[in-house]
Amino acid sequence: MNRRLEIMERAPVSKALAYLGLPTIVGLSVTGFYQLAVSFFVAKMGTQAMGAISIVYPLVLIMPGIGLLFGNGGAAYIAELLGAGEKEKAETVLASTIFYCILLSVITQLLLPAMPILLVHMGASSGVLPLALEYGRILVLSFLFHIPSVCLANLVRAEGNASLSMISQMTGAVLNVVLTPIFLFGFGWGIRGAAASAAVAQFTAFCILAQYYLRGKSYLKLDFRKVRFQWWILEPVLKIGVPLLCINLFQSISMAAANIAAAPYGDAVVAGLGIANRVIGMTTLAVTGFSRGYQTFISYCYGAGRPDRIRQATKTAYLWGMLGGLAIAVVQIGFSGGIVSAFSNDAEVISVGVQALIAGSLLFFTYGFQSMATVYLLCIRYSKAGFVFSIFRQGLAFLPLLFLFDRLFAVTGILYTQAVADLVTTALLLLFLGITKRNRTAALAQAAEKAA
Repeated sequence: MNRRLEIMERAPVSKALAYLGLPTIVGLSVTGFYQLAVSFFVAKMGTQAMGAISIVYPLVLIMPGIGLLFGNGGAAYIAELLGAGEKEKAETVLASTIFYCILLSVITQLLLPAMPILLVHMGASSGVLPLALEYGRILVLSFLFHIPSVCLANLVRAEGNASLSMISQMTGAVLNVVLTPIFLFGFGWGIRGAAASAAVAQFTAFCILAQYYLRGKSYLKLDFRKVRFQWWILEPVLKIGVPLLCINLFQSISMAAANIAAAPYGDAVVAGLGIANRVIGMTTLAVTGFSRGYQTFISYCYGAGRPDRIRQATKTAYLWGMLGGLAIAVVQIGFSGGIVSAFSNDAEVISVGVQALIAGSLLFFTYGFQSMATVYLLCIRYSKAGFVFSIFRQGLAFLPLLFLFDRLFAVTGILYTQAVADLVTTALLLLFLGITKRNRTAALAQAAEKAA
């Protein structure tokens, strides 16, 4: 048996979760850090430049979500097939999901002619729009390899190789941080330099991951002759991948909606909110990273018919996720002034950014529970419930609350919408898990019998 698969099969649960989770935490955290670093350099160009990348940021989240759709969905299904000993099927799923992802990355280029109208609808003012276009057009071009890179980073984890995913993300992040000031100021490219450095970094990460398969180093062999457009592949991939895509989709939509709501209050409010969103976005990636390692583990155990390991892993994941979220929230609140002022010298931007960071951090620890619970429901085939909760935090809860609070409390209402959405989402998740406990136990027992 492959050593990485053996860890998922036989190692103590806490060791397996750490083995799979820590590299993804590091990799995604570094990805979030480089986004912050880019913000730091762009902020030197002024409030409108900061507003421009804040407007485009939802696209940075949503388009790689296509990679998450097939990467996460494919990884979960592949891990389940490996747990059941179905290597041949797993290789067919691998080739097919990568091909689907490449195809859709080409289709995203249709966004280019629509960029001016799209960015205006996303909240770009007349002063911000030209800079947002310069930045956004290059980023859309980079989706050709960024989206497949995101997909591959998830698929390599399906066979337990979380470290390669981390290496690709860290290499891309470091390269981006180094190149951004060079392109931005050294070459005099302005905001286009920030986008160009991101594109170079993403292409490098893609090459690192692609060579793993092309040079035959992987446990699963990539052969595009195995690509199939068949429902037995698409159904399980989409049932997990679509809800996880929707998490990114509604994060993007909620940020765009918040920008639109904030736009009438001025560019400084949009910029301050954008700084806070990027900081919280980075730390959200850390929690998300652990949930992806947890996802790989319980998908494998579900295929192998090991409900005991699923239960133990889920309890551990809840605890670690909430404790990690609490530690992050304490840091974000305690150092909010210093964090925000590192990105702007504008007093109004700093004031809004500090308020936004504190408000967004108040109930951040609940995200650790929410993300693990959603992944758990999806991986044990509670697809409908998993889908509802994947869109609830940033969609079904956030958007109506944003509309209401904007009208009742103006800027303050916009800033505190996320905290209230977290409270409502957590309460409903706890209620659902309590009501369905007996049925979920029975379903896991049946899955174990089927795998035996």
